[in-house]
Amino acid sequence: MKINPDFKKVALLAVRRAGRMLKENFRKKIKIRMKVTKTKKVEWVTNIDIACEETIRETIKNNFPDHNILGEEKGGKIGKGFTWIIDPLDGTSNYILGLPFFSIALALLEKQNPILSIVFNPITNELYFARKEKGAFLNQKRIKVNKVNGLSRVLLSFNKGKDFIGSLKALTKIAPHIRTIRFFGSDNLEICQVAAGRFEGYFSSKPAYHDSIIGGFIAEEAGGKVTDFEGKKYTPNSTSVIITNGKIHNKILKLINKN
Repeated sequence: MKINPDFKKVALLAVRRAGRMLKENFRKKIKIRMKVTKTKKVEWVTNIDIACEETIRETIKNNFPDHNILGEEKGGKIGKGFTWIIDPLDGTSNYILGLPFFSIALALLEKQNPILSIVFNPITNELYFARKEKGAFLNQKRIKVNKVNGLSRVLLSFNKGKDFIGSLKALTKIAPHIRTIRFFGSDNLEICQVAAGRFEGYFSSKPAYHDSIIGGFIAEEAGGKVTDFEGKKYTPNSTSVIITNGKIHNKILKLINKN
């Protein structure tokens, strides 16, 4: 698939600019407030989240004024043409606590389908990138999901999403059959560990779209599989997501859907 090379250049420029802001303010005094989401969930937000999103938006709009933008902090919508999805600080709690596991996540959709994606941790300087039909990369080195297919060897990451009880129910069905579980608090960055072959999978009940699609596209381009808990295509309207190396996908789905 042929993609305008300027899309990648601008995306990299945007995440690098935001990354510098995050790194410069990491473990320093920042303004923190609570926000209530549409689902009545209370979350932390910082002045850095907002400033990073504004920087990314400005970079995109200066280069592609006709593109739509959907950001975690300032909203927006997915249009019929090109739409940028922004999660300016994926792992806000980790950032506030001084834990170096967080990222900037950015994706470009064309007709509601991802064609380019970046997840960047400015502290470790790990930059994950994928482009439609061109594979996935970590700092310009090609990455692929691993080939683990035995459940006893599996490490899964999960996120509570907007339905903590639903995620816990899935967890209780899966956990007895696999090696171990991790919960790191930065969804897209966790999903990229699947893409890099470090984990075997990730799942969440009622995830926010920006929390899964950006890393999910990178995992797909690395050879992984992305569906909802029913095995259907993951979309903005999906109520669950599971991302795996593909080898264990059906086995995990079977456990989740077991009565």
